[in-house]
Amino acid sequence: MMHVSEELERGHHEHRPYWKRAHHDWRFWVALVLMLAAMFIYLMTDDLSIVPHIRTRTVQSGNSGSGATR
Repeated sequence: MMHVSEELERGHHEHRPYWKRAHHDWRFWVALVLMLAAMFIYLMTDDLSIVPHIRTRTVQSGNSGSGATR
């Protein structure tokens, strides 16, 4: 026969809020890994732009080196 205090104690532990026991759930860890992978991909691909940016050279006027005007 159980004591009343033991029943209350067991019932109390079983009804903890989900956010307190979430780290024991496999779905939490899968979601965390996927989120971190998405953040890593986003940062490493320069905001998800697959095509690299082409940087054009700017030619300063009067500094072309040939002396000819166009």
